[in-house]
Amino acid sequence: MTQQVSLGDLVGTDLEEDFLQFDLTDIQQVLENLREIEAIDLSHAEQLQQQALRGADILTGYLGKIVKTVGYLEAKVNSTKNKVSLEYNAVEGRTTMEMRKWAGESAPAVEEVQIKLAKAKASKLVLERKYEILVKSHHHFKDIAQGLRKSILGYSSNTPTTEPVAHGYE
Repeated sequence: MTQQVSLGDLVGTDLEEDFLQFDLTDIQQVLENLREIEAIDLSHAEQLQQQALRGADILTGYLGKIVKTVGYLEAKVNSTKNKVSLEYNAVEGRTTMEMRKWAGESAPAVEEVQIKLAKAKASKLVLERKYEILVKSHHHFKDIAQGLRKSILGYSSNTPTTEPVAHGYE
C-alpha cells in the first residue's frame, strides 16, 4: 500500500520557503542531456520525453512553493509598512499622514522584506522559464517519437489507420 500524499506535503507547511536552497541539480542535468543528446530511435526519443516530463514535475513542486512564498512576502511587505506607519511618531511637532507614509516606505524592516520578495520573484521567473523549456522539450520529443512510429513502424497512435501495422506493435 502506498503512503498518502496530500497537497500540503507538496507545497510545504512553512509560509516562507527557503527557495534559494531548492536543489536544481536534477533539472540542470536533464536540461544538459536534452541540449546535447539527439534522439536516435523510438525508445531513445521516449526516454528523452520522459526525462523532460520528470524535470517539469520536479519544477512544479518548486513553483507551488515559490508562489506561496511570493504571496506571503507581498502580504508581509504591506503589513510591515502599515505597522511601521502606525507606530511612527514625529520627534518634534505634529505627526502628519505624509510623515507616517514616508516612515512606512523607508523603514529598514520593510526594505529587508522587499529584498526577500525581489529574490523570490526572480527565482519564480527562473523556475517558470526552465519549466517552459522542459515542457517544450517534452512535446518536441513526443513529436519525434510519434514521427518515428509513423515512419518506421507504420502507424500513428492518434489516428485510426487501415494501413498494415508491423506485427507485435499493435
